[in-house]
Amino acid sequence: MIGNESMHRRNKTLFILISIFYLIQVMINIFIEGFVSVFPPAFLFILFGAILVFLIYKKVNPEITMYGLVTCMYLYFYFLLNDSPYLVNYLFMWLALPLSAIYQHARVVIMAGIASIILTCYAFFYLHNEIFPNVASADFVYLVLFGISKTAFLLMFIYKINGVNAKLQDLAYLDPLTGAANRLLLKGKFDELKNSKVHSIALLFLDMNGFKIINDTYGHEVGDQLLEVVVRRLDGALRESDLLCRLGGDEFVILLSNIEKDILENLSERILLALEQPIMLNNEMIHISASIGSSYTTKTSRADLETLIKEADTAMYKDKGRELIASHPPEAIEV
Repeated sequence: MIGNESMHRRNKTLFILISIFYLIQVMINIFIEGFVSVFPPAFLFILFGAILVFLIYKKVNPEITMYGLVTCMYLYFYFLLNDSPYLVNYLFMWLALPLSAIYQHARVVIMAGIASIILTCYAFFYLHNEIFPNVASADFVYLVLFGISKTAFLLMFIYKINGVNAKLQDLAYLDPLTGAANRLLLKGKFDELKNSKVHSIALLFLDMNGFKIINDTYGHEVGDQLLEVVVRRLDGALRESDLLCRLGGDEFVILLSNIEKDILENLSERILLALEQPIMLNNEMIHISASIGSSYTTKTSRADLETLIKEADTAMYKDKGRELIASHPPEAIEV
C-alpha cells in the first residue's frame, strides 16, 4: 500500500492527466460539432475541478481525494454522454479505467471497472441509436466482457507491480540479515512521527555485551544466527507501533512514540530479561546480555533524530560502564 505522501503526488498527477485528457476531448468535440458542444459539460468540469483543486491544495485526506477524483471522472463522463452521445466520447470514457490504475490500488481499479461497465450498460440501452446504431443487441455481452477482461488485466498488473515494489522496499528499507529496519526506514518513520500528532518520541539504544567474543569463539555464522534470534526476541517484547532498527554490527535502535517514561523504563527491563535467556545454537548454549540507553522528548515537532541517537548512545555507555564496575569492583582489581 502506498503512503499518504505518495498518494498525494499521484492525486496531483492524475488531476493533470485528466485536465490534458479533457482538453483533447474538447478539441475533438469542437472539431465534430462546433464550439457549442463544449457547454454545459464544461461547467461541470470547472465545478468538479475546483473541488478537486481545493482537496489537493489543502492536502485533505489523500485517500478521500483519490476516490473523489475517480468518482468525478465518471460523473463527468455520465453527463458528457448524455449531452454529446457520440462514440468518440464513449471511447474516451474507457481511458478512465487505466488512468485509475496509477494508484496501484485494487479497490480503485475495481470501482473504476464497475463504473465503466455501468456506463456501458447505460449507453447501450438508453443511447443505443446515437452511439451504437449498427451494433446488434446480442453484441452487448462482448462490451461487458471487454470491461471485465480489461479490469482483470489491470488487477493482475497491479498485483505483479506491488509484488516487485514490496521486494524492492525490503531491499531498500530492511537489514538483509535480520529483517529489522535499516537507518533509511528509521529516518522515514521518525519524520512521519514528527509530522503526526504524537505527544512523545523515545529512542532506545541497545548494544550487545561481549558479541565480539562470541564471534571469535563460535565463528561469524553463529554470530549471525545469534543476531537473528536477538531480533526475534526484541520484536516479541515491542508494541506493534514500535520500530526496531539495526544500525550495524551488534547495535540496535528502537523508535517509540506515545509512551510515558515509566513505561519506557519497564520496557527496557523487559527487553533485558528477554535477552538474558540462554540461546542454543549449533549444540552450544550461549549466554548473552545487553546494555540499553534511552532518550525521550515531548517536543516532537522540534525533535532531531541524530540528537536523540547520540543521547541514547551516551546513556547506553553509562549503563555499560556501571555493569563493568559492578562485575569488576575496585577492590578486586590488582594494581
